[in-house]
Amino acid sequence: MHNQRFKVSILFILFIYLVMFCHPSVTSADQTEKTAVLLVYDSLAKGTPKEGNVEAIQRLLGSFGVQVTVTSYDSYKKGTLVKFSKVIMIRNIDDITPPIDLFKQDMIEYVGEYMHIGNELPDNIRQDMNLEDVRLDQDSIKLSIGDFSQNSIAASNLALITKFTGTAFGQITSEKEKMTSPYGVINGKYAYIPYMDKGNLSEQAAAYVLRDWLSFKKETHSYVLFNEIYPFSNLDMLNEMADRLYEAGIPFIVSVQPVLNNLEFPANQRYLEAIKHVQSRNGSIVVNAPVVNSTISQDVTVLKSQMGSFLNALATYGIVPLGIGTELYWTYDQHYIGNGLSFFQSGIIFPNQRIMYRAQTSISSAFSLAMYTIQAKEISDYVLTTKMMAPMPLDTAIVYPFPKNRQELNVTVETLLTNWTIFADYKNQQHDVRTDTNEMSSHNGHLQINGQAIALNNTIAEIDSDHAYVQEVKKSFTTLFSVQNNIFIVLILVTLLIFMVFLIIGYRMYKRKFTHQGRSL
Repeated sequence: MHNQRFKVSILFILFIYLVMFCHPSVTSADQTEKTAVLLVYDSLAKGTPKEGNVEAIQRLLGSFGVQVTVTSYDSYKKGTLVKFSKVIMIRNIDDITPPIDLFKQDMIEYVGEYMHIGNELPDNIRQDMNLEDVRLDQDSIKLSIGDFSQNSIAASNLALITKFTGTAFGQITSEKEKMTSPYGVINGKYAYIPYMDKGNLSEQAAAYVLRDWLSFKKETHSYVLFNEIYPFSNLDMLNEMADRLYEAGIPFIVSVQPVLNNLEFPANQRYLEAIKHVQSRNGSIVVNAPVVNSTISQDVTVLKSQMGSFLNALATYGIVPLGIGTELYWTYDQHYIGNGLSFFQSGIIFPNQRIMYRAQTSISSAFSLAMYTIQAKEISDYVLTTKMMAPMPLDTAIVYPFPKNRQELNVTVETLLTNWTIFADYKNQQHDVRTDTNEMSSHNGHLQINGQAIALNNTIAEIDSDHAYVQEVKKSFTTLFSVQNNIFIVLILVTLLIFMVFLIIGYRMYKRKFTHQGRSL
């Protein structure tokens, strides 16, 4: 009987251990392995209509949270393909075949997923997709996809798909041939986009194909974002804009420029007061990447310390930054990744405006939560097929420049009020920002600093403008020089007094002498 109980006890303990150690653990989104894609291109097509399409695909992939490895066709190294389960090839020119085509050799044995953009679709993939097309040298097309369409797009060397097997995305209508064709096609592990340029609807249309090809399942949203906000911006207008959007029930994001020096100046204090007010009016705060004026610096660590100081200043003021807004090239630079982006898990990716690499790398840094951006004026060039614009295939911020005057403010607010689009609140996502002393986060709309919920206060404090902009330098031998100065003053006064005495005596002697001479005469 005793042995039976002992055996039962042993079995029970073993069962507990099995439950504890063999039960699958739940993995958070931040812990999941990021998708990796190899991006190969034959040419950057500079000086042609296709210039910029490689960068556009990089930005789309980054906005999907994908880690991208980029290489040119000529620089491709044998054996690279087998390291990736997903490969994208961009062909901007025809008949570019190096003497030893290492990429083509590896493609023969490649079994992963493959997307082809542009010309020269490989024959074996063409056969697997049962694809036929016609080539047009010049044409004007209409492109439609999702809720968007754009007319009169000039296209050159365009392939129109006439036959295929698989799923079609979007529609291209040729004005010359009066025929329609899918914008893109996916069949199994293969995807094909014949036409993609930067700066028109074909750039955003690629996102619809990429989402399916990447198996991206996340629900997406549209956001309102205001950028170009600096300490010297009209802060009263910023406060008024926040109040009006709050009253209208429109959540929004502001991308604020960091202050890297002189954080104690009154101008910066007023800046922080305005940002805090924006936060209290249902505005979400992201920090914009600092402006890079030069890549020459003696101290490569100054960026990290300055960014950390600004983020800590925000935390001290009760402000919770949720992420960073950055141009694409920052995610391909080891210096900016390690010293600027490492504080943030969430990022909003803007197109490159002025590339200033410090330590360029071919492998991107992917955000745990990334967002694509498109200018509001760019969307206005598209035709919406419905009043209420559905979210794009990836989280997208519609960017409005910060109004420069009241007229622009009125136009912007009125545009948003009459817009049927449902804009999401960025705070409802999971965001984390960490410095050496503070952890700032949001979850389901709740903001926290170091685990403590913050109180939203819309009162704007008055900042005293009196400030010692130049600190008084500690002086040496102050007492000695003060005594010395006093001695010199006494000596000078005594000398002057003696001089005055001699002057009076001389005057009297002179007067007496000539008075006596006058009497004797």
